Amino acid sequence: MAFTLVELMVVIAILGILVSLVAAGAQAARRRGAVTKTKAMIASLETAIAMYQGDMGDYPETGNATLVEALQEDPGDAHWDGPYLEFKAAELLEGEALDPWGKPYVYTSVNGGAPEHRSKSYEVSSWGPNGQDDGGSGDDLINW
Repeated sequence: MAFTLVELMVVIAILGILVSLVAAGAQAARRRGAVTKTKAMIASLETAIAMYQGDMGDYPETGNATLVEALQEDPGDAHWDGPYLEFKAAELLEGEALDPWGKPYVYTSVNGGAPEHRSKSYEVSSWGPNGQDDGGSGDDLINW
């Protein structure tokens, strides 16, 4: 018993459709994973910033690299009881913490330019998968 060319083409077409469905599902799962990881990192940064503020009495200055340094490096102040958060080398580029899409997190503090929505504290955000500032909407991920 042999297969005809038409039967083989139908089987190959069905396999191609199945592979494309699995690939699309995997892409969606990777995106959800990256969003979840970003939300977890923002929550970790919030906790670390709260501990820093509790010890030092103020929030770190505005800026991603400044935040990373404040949370990891002892400034020589007797009140500093860190490090408050340790970053993996793969999460940093030139001293800035990166989101899963390779873009730096955005950190704005009352010390160095008050954030629009949290004028008495700070704001931590990621521009999300599209890598563009959507003003807090769209796929942006923000701690408020």
